[in-house]
Amino acid sequence: MKTHHEAPTGIAPFPYTLKVSPRAKSVRLKMTPHGGLVVVVPPGFDKKKIVSLLLHHEEWIKKVTAKFDAHRPALPFLSDNGLPATIAFPDFTELWSVVYTQIGIGEVEMVERPGNQLLVSGDVANTALSCKLLCSWLKHRAQVHLLPALEKLALAHDFSYDAAGIRLQHTRWGSCSSRRSITLNSKLLFLPEHLVRYIMVHELCHTVHLNHSRAFWSLVHEHDPSCHRSNLEMKSAWKYVPQWVSAKR
Repeated sequence: MKTHHEAPTGIAPFPYTLKVSPRAKSVRLKMTPHGGLVVVVPPGFDKKKIVSLLLHHEEWIKKVTAKFDAHRPALPFLSDNGLPATIAFPDFTELWSVVYTQIGIGEVEMVERPGNQLLVSGDVANTALSCKLLCSWLKHRAQVHLLPALEKLALAHDFSYDAAGIRLQHTRWGSCSSRRSITLNSKLLFLPEHLVRYIMVHELCHTVHLNHSRAFWSLVHEHDPSCHRSNLEMKSAWKYVPQWVSAKR
């Protein structure tokens, strides 16, 4: 699949990302919370038709954009480079301040200081490089918090698993393999406690039923009676995740 990032011009009514997909049989528009408008087209599609396509669907695009904005929490305080000045993990009552210092070009490094302060120094004007470093640190914090919480929950509910790990995934909040290996998304650090717990219970139940059968959901409900409500809430859980975590890099 080829991807092109299109900037807004005097003609195009909205900024968008163009994806050419061999599997696409027709043009498709989709909106993502952090990625914005995506136009998926089949190979050979006449790109000159995109402007009229966007104009035709202008009302829908504005409606979905407004819906995302309405559910998005207040923007965190940002530094001059557009990256976070603070990082908070509500479920674990942890708040970090981030200080950026521009030194040199091409490299960045991070140091944790007392009082939950992160010092990021180097080419901090390179937001992609700085963001990548922050996301690596985020994975480390997820290992510190999420894996022990998963183990504690498993012991409390008499579950077992063979391995557990952390990944920064775009769409999946968690997964469980046939080898009973559970993977949790680093982004869970930003979610409320009941949703973090729901995802963990969900994956632990997959160690018993590696499917979404009636028996699986019955087991999930047994260990999390509010699972159906939480499952619905997860459809908009992206709103808790800061934009810098999901930004294209």
